[in-house]
Amino acid sequence: MPGPSAAYRRLGVAATVLAALSVVAAASATWIEIATGPVIRPEPLDWAVWSSTVPGVALAVAGGVLAARLPAHPMTWLLIGGGAVSCLNGLAGGYAVLSLTRHGGTLPLTGVAVYAGARLGPLLNLVPLLVLLLFPDGRLPSPRWRWTASLSLGATGLAVLVFLTVPWRVQSPGEPWRGPGLDLPMPPVPDAFWRVAMALTPAALVLSLLVSLAAFVRRFRGSSGARRAQLRWMLLAALLNGVLIFVPAVVEGAPQDLTFVVSLVAIAVAVLVAVGRYRLYDIDPVLGWTLLYGGLAVAVIAIDVPVFVGLGALIDEPVAAVLAAAAVAVVYAPLRERVRRWVDRVLAGRAEPYDVVSALARRLEESVSPEELLLTVAGAVSTALRSPYVRVELDRADGRTLVVEHGARRDDVLVLPFAYRAAPIGRLVLVPRAGAPLADADQRLLADVVRQAAAAVRATALAEELQHSRERLVTGVEEERRRLRRDLHDGLGPTLAAAALKVEAAGNLVTRDLGAAHEALHEVRADLSSVLGDVRRLVHNLRPPALDQFGLAGALRQEATRFREGGLTVRVDAAGDLTGLPAATEVAAYRIVCEALVNVARHADAGTCEVRLTATGSELEVEVLDDGRGVRPGALVGVGLLGMRERAEELGGSCSVTSRDGGGTRVHAVLPAEATR
Repeated sequence: MPGPSAAYRRLGVAATVLAALSVVAAASATWIEIATGPVIRPEPLDWAVWSSTVPGVALAVAGGVLAARLPAHPMTWLLIGGGAVSCLNGLAGGYAVLSLTRHGGTLPLTGVAVYAGARLGPLLNLVPLLVLLLFPDGRLPSPRWRWTASLSLGATGLAVLVFLTVPWRVQSPGEPWRGPGLDLPMPPVPDAFWRVAMALTPAALVLSLLVSLAAFVRRFRGSSGARRAQLRWMLLAALLNGVLIFVPAVVEGAPQDLTFVVSLVAIAVAVLVAVGRYRLYDIDPVLGWTLLYGGLAVAVIAIDVPVFVGLGALIDEPVAAVLAAAAVAVVYAPLRERVRRWVDRVLAGRAEPYDVVSALARRLEESVSPEELLLTVAGAVSTALRSPYVRVELDRADGRTLVVEHGARRDDVLVLPFAYRAAPIGRLVLVPRAGAPLADADQRLLADVVRQAAAAVRATALAEELQHSRERLVTGVEEERRRLRRDLHDGLGPTLAAAALKVEAAGNLVTRDLGAAHEALHEVRADLSSVLGDVRRLVHNLRPPALDQFGLAGALRQEATRFREGGLTVRVDAAGDLTGLPAATEVAAYRIVCEALVNVARHADAGTCEVRLTATGSELEVEVLDDGRGVRPGALVGVGLLGMRERAEELGGSCSVTSRDGGGTRVHAVLPAEATR
């Protein structure tokens, strides 16, 4: 015994087949209309075939789209059923006119066709009524509407029943023609009854539609977010139905066929927009396929029919058919591409994801600064997703945040962090189109765009940081040279020159005044001691002597003793072989730890601090952990922290400062443990 899934699939196949047959019926009615040509149509069939086929195809297509995912949904069968009735009405009317005017009513089933063409149209009054009552979930807005909806449906049903059963002599008393099959076999009823019933049916239809419109407005007012966006277009269609129902009565000569077509097509379009734009029922691929090939079919017919008819009047029909087919073949490929792009933009407000990404790549190549890159990214995201507002925030190495905006600032934003190589580098802030959530396809596209943009932005930011680092390095070297020159020229030079003069003076005083000579030599000794201190200071600035005396771990332990008086306990742990480290790595590690300890003593309010040195084959890992207050979110990066980061990056390493989970701050640096050749 087949399971529910098999029955569900069979139901979907049945719905799809019925929708397809409705479209075939509409196409057949169109060809019959063309074949019939201009004729005087009998009064019960005196309406344009397109007034039934156009809304019929619209309803059938909308229902067929739903059938692919929701074959058992009431909306699916309501739309397909309405489309089938409308297309059958058009086909029957066209067939009846062809038989009566061109074949004297001798074609088979002419009577049935006359009745169907003249009487099925009023059934379509049920479609907007039921759609407004049940859209989108197939249920009433609330149980309180049950009795009201029942009365509304009952009134419409009675009005439709009157249209189906009223005798032709009452419906069209001024029409002398009496065709076959216009009346159903009915018990004798006074004509006065039918006249009263016919007079009341318009009021019943209007009141029923207004009740369903009120129910839908109640549903719309109780909705929010994505559901409200899905209902917005249907509300527009509902209001349009409410207005158009009064147009024939208010505007003299207003075409009733056109107002009726617009009303039903608006219902179908509202369903398709809710499905496509706002992801109702999640059936985008089916809708895209339907719009693509449906649009192609309409375009092909629009090209083929005029070419065939025009050439058929000049040459043989077979040749005309071949030439028409050739014309279609020539324009098919470019036409398909244009229709595909139109479908993409209708459904998602953008072209194919590849087109968006490739266009972004071209624009990124033309951007040179981080600001231009971020503006390019914001514009691409806004265009791709039709977002009214996009903001891109980039966290810079100096602690500042670079922000660019596209569009007018809004409050209902969606914040999406983006990263490069798992490291967060910024945020993308946007307002989804019409308040609807991002669909899966849009999220995948956004991920591709952000991934590509993050790499470009990060590369440009790194290039900018590298240029600034080089400038600071050159400036630092020149400043260091200037300082050394000043210290040597203004400090050591004069002191040594004075010492030389004092030694010469002492030599002259030895034979005359030995005490004065001793005093001069004491002054020379003091001057030389001062010079020695200056030399040691210069040497320490170039490379701390403690590194050569005690090694990296010992030098740091010696430095740690300076903080005991302030109440900070510092422990230094070393693992691995630290003896073979390059000189630059030793100095960088020493300076980073010293700066970190100074920051802990000044700002952390910590009691203990632990320094960990771990040497592996190729790296030296440095950690400084304290139990203080940690780093405040959004705190600006100071000169000392920037200096630590620059020292690490100059050697090809890295340095970061973060808050620990249990409280306190963690300084983590990774430096190369092998000399770079």
